[in-house]
Amino acid sequence: MQSFDGISFWWALTLMATLAVFFGLRAGLAWMRVRADAREDYEYKYGNGMLPDTLAREAYERIYRRVYRPRGPLHVAGAMVAILVVTPIAMIVFEYGLNVMYNLSGQSRVIEPGYLVWQFFLFFGMIAVWVGIGYLAARHYHQNTPGSLQSEIDEYLYGDPDFGDTF
Repeated sequence: MQSFDGISFWWALTLMATLAVFFGLRAGLAWMRVRADAREDYEYKYGNGMLPDTLAREAYERIYRRVYRPRGPLHVAGAMVAILVVTPIAMIVFEYGLNVMYNLSGQSRVIEPGYLVWQFFLFFGMIAVWVGIGYLAARHYHQNTPGSLQSEIDEYLYGDPDFGDTF
């Protein structure tokens, strides 16, 4: 097994962890701001008669926070943490798999550890893992996107807006 004693590996881990913490803090600060904005928005809209009386403050604030929560930075931070956690595990799995393949091939010089084909599999295997994590984070981000504030309020007050379109 190759040892990662070079400074570049540790710098990459440190940079990734720092960016994950940065995006996590950014999401936390934005979350606090959204909570305050929800209160102010309810006060303004309710005071100017822009909301129905049947909509309670708590429900409005919950809907507002769901629509305007800081989803982007939170997903980026989560993907970076997942990369930090999964990378060492993937390297161990890839190395084990490549060793098995090397031994099953009769220890062929073509896939000998440390040479070009071995490095090729490790390099593109890690890129595939990182792309997979990015894909899953983006997919989760887009699948859980809420509608507009008005459509979410309407759904809360009147139920499923597409009910008439079903057969």
